[in-house]
Amino acid sequence: GLEEMMPKPVQDTGNILKQGYLEKRSREHSFFGSEWQKRWCVLNRSTFYYYANEKSKQPKGTFSIEHYSARLAFHLRKDSRKRCCFELICPGKRTYE
Repeated sequence: GLEEMMPKPVQDTGNILKQGYLEKRSREHSFFGSEWQKRWCVLNRSTFYYYANEKSKQPKGTFSIEHYSARLAFHLRKDSRKRCCFELICPGKRTYE
């Protein structure tokens, strides 16, 4: 499982490397398949945070990026955004798309 981390407001995450909006695929499947959700994402040296939007005080989720790697994943979408798709992967842990 993922290590439980105390959620922090985005302004307290420190040492921000990148931040901006990404679309994240949800784990829940609806009648139409997996949903893509727009999330404000923040990456620092040790943690990936995602929020409902850039004004949110508490993240909807966080995970340690230790042992994670990124790879392009064009197969995730069929539309014009497929060239921008990537996965964050770590053996034995959740894959983020």
